[in-house]
Amino acid sequence: MVLTTAQTVFVVYLLGVLLIGVYASRFTKHTPADFYIADRTVGTAVLGLTLAATVLSAFTVFGIGADSSVAGLGAFSFLALAAVFYTFFFSTVGTTLFTVGAEHDVLTPAEYVRERYDSPLLGVVYLAVTGLFMIALIAGQLIGGGVALDALVGVPYAQAVLLMAAFMLLYIHIAGYRGVIWSDTVQSAVLFAVLAGVVGYVIVAGNSARIADDAIAETPDLLSMVGPLETWTPLFVITAALAFAFGVPGYPHTIQRYFSAGDRTVMHRAGFVFALVAIPIYLFGAVLGVWSVGIIPEPENPDYVIPLLVEALLHPVVFGVVMAGATAAIMSTADSVALTMSSMLSRDVYREFVNPETTPRREVRVTQLLLVVVVLVSVGLALVRPAGIFPLIEFAVVGFATTSAPVFLGAYWSRATAAGGVASLALGPTVTILLFPGVGVIPIELTLGMHYGFVGVVVAYAAFVGVSLLTQSPDDRTVQAYSRPFWSG
Repeated sequence: MVLTTAQTVFVVYLLGVLLIGVYASRFTKHTPADFYIADRTVGTAVLGLTLAATVLSAFTVFGIGADSSVAGLGAFSFLALAAVFYTFFFSTVGTTLFTVGAEHDVLTPAEYVRERYDSPLLGVVYLAVTGLFMIALIAGQLIGGGVALDALVGVPYAQAVLLMAAFMLLYIHIAGYRGVIWSDTVQSAVLFAVLAGVVGYVIVAGNSARIADDAIAETPDLLSMVGPLETWTPLFVITAALAFAFGVPGYPHTIQRYFSAGDRTVMHRAGFVFALVAIPIYLFGAVLGVWSVGIIPEPENPDYVIPLLVEALLHPVVFGVVMAGATAAIMSTADSVALTMSSMLSRDVYREFVNPETTPRREVRVTQLLLVVVVLVSVGLALVRPAGIFPLIEFAVVGFATTSAPVFLGAYWSRATAAGGVASLALGPTVTILLFPGVGVIPIELTLGMHYGFVGVVVAYAAFVGVSLLTQSPDDRTVQAYSRPFWSG
């Protein structure tokens, strides 16, 4: 079998990621603190770039282009506003959780929830509910990568899914969190450079003005704020950005990154590094999506307009690099989610309930075993393909938003209670699932033009506050240990 240029670049890239993992394994100690959060030694640049890689996902290369090619450049307004909100959360809640985690040796989000509320039950409920969305998110990433590699690079869907899963398992298994964040750093840089390079090429050598004119002629109002489908109304943009703002910084794998910072200053500054990388990437993706309409007015699948645009304009090597960058974005999110979920299952279920006397080394071994289970379940879901990639990923993001109240409010509000946490984790996700367009039990018209995920967030936070006010909070010593006044960080 002779590999095409794009396939060769793709294979070389995967081997490069594996080599990063092999190198990182030389520094990895098989203790929970090191395997889960690199012994809290992560610096500003690496933390900012791993946050970017974790957030960007498959949506960056595929979803942004699809949205902007159909609904207009207004997609960028939602993404940029959400990124500003993310930065605020990273620099405030992230800094607070780093401080608490460092003082009390907290390594996982479920551990924080359990200790903050002195409630093993709430820790398990948090893990169970977020676990549903984590599996959906991993599967969504694998579906996106598998479909794209099948359609664009010629790697059969099942083989592509299994290949990505195998590479993730291998480098996480040998290098843990350090291997993940080092590969994330490279992957963020690759994605930024590739998209910036393509935009620069079109501006300098590709007659971008003509391409934009052709796009507008094909689809009027493509550059307007609301777009040709009138999707990006101010109300929808603000509520969608808020839903994502509570979801992305509230990802369990994002929260675990807060615990890994080298110090408070690192955590604070990392949020701004994230913004400097992510906002331009969002802009590049949206602009390329709009330009694609002027070159490929009727793509067979709008999800692939950015790769197809590159394939039409540039050398096959560049196309191969773009697909490698897309794979980078996919794997950066999926590997982070898989490690976080397996570490919570090991530390917060196995260590807490099954074998409290386990050794640190054995806890890591159980994490490695559970990692295989988590990835295999996600692969099985990806092979079944219960939904499209972007509805599945969007569902996961807003689902995480509805699980964030016990963490975000628990970090600051002394009246927060375990009963409030259970209520929010039961009601918010349930409403979100029932509103999800793929389920449609609650008519979407009842959201009154708001993003359905925002409605779920409002329900979750209202339930949390209302029930907390009616129930007994943990003792003052626990509250003071695991929360802080907002302005003190």
